Amino acid sequence: MLWISHRGESIDAPENTLDAFKLSLDRNTSGMECDIRLTADKKLVVCHDSDTKRTCGGASMKIEESTYDELQKLCANNNKPGFENARIPLFGETIQHLGNDRLYFIEIKEDDPNVIDALVEELDKAQLPPEKVVMISFKNNIVKLYKHRFPNRKAYFLANFWVSQDGTWWPSVDRLIEELNEMGADGVDIRANFTFLNQEYVDKVKAAGFEFSVWTVDDPATAKRCIDIGINIITSNCAAHIRDSLAQS
Repeated sequence: MLWISHRGESIDAPENTLDAFKLSLDRNTSGMECDIRLTADKKLVVCHDSDTKRTCGGASMKIEESTYDELQKLCANNNKPGFENARIPLFGETIQHLGNDRLYFIEIKEDDPNVIDALVEELDKAQLPPEKVVMISFKNNIVKLYKHRFPNRKAYFLANFWVSQDGTWWPSVDRLIEELNEMGADGVDIRANFTFLNQEYVDKVKAAGFEFSVWTVDDPATAKRCIDIGINIITSNCAAHIRDSLAQS
């Protein structure tokens, strides 16, 4: 079973900061997840939102329209006390907290091929083996392009269940498998929504040759339910806590 710390161990440290990633390493989770964006001066930084307002105490700056130096003036503690020195980190800085034998799930937020180039450059610079990295994205085009250019690197398609006005829902298992094949993806990372998710769904995706991961699970009961239907990769804001809780039950 793999437990991935969502934006680091963000339950106890500000999301997507070095503090959160270090905490995930200290707690020895199976890996960590982050979100990457390019600044106006083409620095690859880690931040979920395109605007800093939510995570930086109301200070609003657009990541893609701001330089790295400008962003460094902000406190990125997401209103968590005790982390007043937290800053938006460079992606390259976060790798120091990956450690050995852990996975790095890296989400490309925008439909921008330049982010792929910047990411792979940083991975190569750090000499990070391809098997330690999973690129994830909601953007079909990004997954397809990434796999076309780097077939030996893993990529999962990020997905969320939704229902249209006529009552039909997406993605049905057949449609998901079709899209994964079209993109050349290695697997799916989908929201843990049990209105739609069941063992038949998981089994069919895995039987088609794809890996299956879910986000974002923050309670042991839901995690246990995921495990029971065959899911073996769970992303959580409190990955260590859920892992330890289930180990003791």
